[in-house]
Amino acid sequence: MLTNLKRETLSDQIAARLMQHIVNENLQPGDVLPSEHKLADLFGVSRPVVREALRSLSAQGIVMVVSGKGAIVQPVDDQLLQIFFKRMLHTGQSSVIDLMAVRKQLECYGAVLAAKKRLPEEAVELQNTIEGMKKALQSKNLDSYAELDVTFHMQIATATHNEPLSFLIQSIRIALKQIVMQGLQQWATQEQLNRVQEVHENIFTSIHNQNRDEAEKWMTIHFDEAIANLVQDDESNKSGDANTMLPTT
Repeated sequence: MLTNLKRETLSDQIAARLMQHIVNENLQPGDVLPSEHKLADLFGVSRPVVREALRSLSAQGIVMVVSGKGAIVQPVDDQLLQIFFKRMLHTGQSSVIDLMAVRKQLECYGAVLAAKKRLPEEAVELQNTIEGMKKALQSKNLDSYAELDVTFHMQIATATHNEPLSFLIQSIRIALKQIVMQGLQQWATQEQLNRVQEVHENIFTSIHNQNRDEAEKWMTIHFDEAIANLVQDDESNKSGDANTMLPTT
């Protein structure tokens, strides 16, 4: 039996035309769209239809509707990507191992780009984070260590100066953040944490020295070890042994 096809509503059509209007007029973040009244005249529809279309664009993060000001064009961010990857995990359409494998490809390439393009001040920020991670590890402050671990990888993503790549890396990382922190806090031994720190320091040194081959090598090692721990943990959970370590990356 054929199912009913969802028909595009008038407000959906106007939302699409508003998107095209933003592109055609080269509107930038902070620019304000014409008033509802003017948009209704422009598209030949009622104001409630325009209002519904603006709500749709607002839900997508494309505009922000401010009372008394109108619809303001918003900068591109990774909020929708974060929701997408979190939903993939929540619904079981993707496993943690699958997302880690995707992250490996993205972040290994990101390490190469960061080694090539990083600015002097970005190298300083990475060094400060690495030193903070070392101090947190020495004081056994795993909450702080986990947060700095996230910061370190975010800083590398930023240092690529490639916005689409940075958005992808950061959105997947945020989706996995809680699992990573849980792994650090509950399963990591001191020996494993020392190894994680050693690899992070080697990644930093490679990027600082702008050695692209070494940066890719150490980021690959980092993810290979993290994924191996994940696979081991998954197998141990199936056999009832929970003494292995979740990924710390």
